[in-house]
Amino acid sequence: MKPRKNYQFTIIAALLSVLWLAPVLPAAEFSADMETLVAGKTVSQGRIFIKGDLSRHEMNQEGRRMIIINRPDRGLAWTMMPQEKSYLEIAMENRDDEMMPENWSADLRLSANRRGTETINGIACDKYELVTEDEKVIYWIDPQNDLPVRVVSQDSEVNYRNVRPGPQSADLFEIPTGWRKISLPRLPGLTGSPQMPGMGDPR
Repeated sequence: MKPRKNYQFTIIAALLSVLWLAPVLPAAEFSADMETLVAGKTVSQGRIFIKGDLSRHEMNQEGRRMIIINRPDRGLAWTMMPQEKSYLEIAMENRDDEMMPENWSADLRLSANRRGTETINGIACDKYELVTEDEKVIYWIDPQNDLPVRVVSQDSEVNYRNVRPGPQSADLFEIPTGWRKISLPRLPGLTGSPQMPGMGDPR
C-alpha cells in the first residue's frame, strides 16, 4: 500500500504546484523550460506551453512523467499519466485568472511599480513589484517579448528559460483519444470524485 500512497501524494502535489504555485498565464502563445521552487526547494521541472488562457505543463515528479493541462474555458484541469495512458479530471471552482496577481498582463503593468532593470537567467529584464492586500509579487519581464523570466510570490519562485514565442498547436491542450479516465478525492477549492486513483472503477 505504501507505493500507492506515495504515488497518490505525488499526483496531488503536482496538481497543487501547477494550480496554485505556478504563476503566469499571460494572453500570449509561447513555450519555455520551467522550474518551480517553494521555500527555495525545487518542486517541479519541465516544460510549459501557453496558448492564451490555456496551459500545458510537462514535468517529472519523483521519477514519473506527468502532464497537467489547465482549461479555464471549460472549468477543468487534467492530470495525465503517459505511462498508463490515463488521466484525472478536476473541476476548477471560483478561479478568476484576471483577478489573480500572479498573472502578468498589460493592465497589470499599470498597477505594478517599476523597480529598474536586473539581469535574470542571462536576460536584461524590467523588474516590477505588485503589492496587494494579500501579498507582494515581483516580476522580471523580458522587454523583447513582454514575457516573464522569473516571478516570485511569497515562498514560491518560478523561472522560465529558453522562452520561444509563437503559435502553439491546439492538440497540446486536449486529451488523446483512447486514454482512460480515473478519479481523485475532493480537494479544497476543487470538485471531484471522493475516490483515489486506482481505488475505484475507471470511467
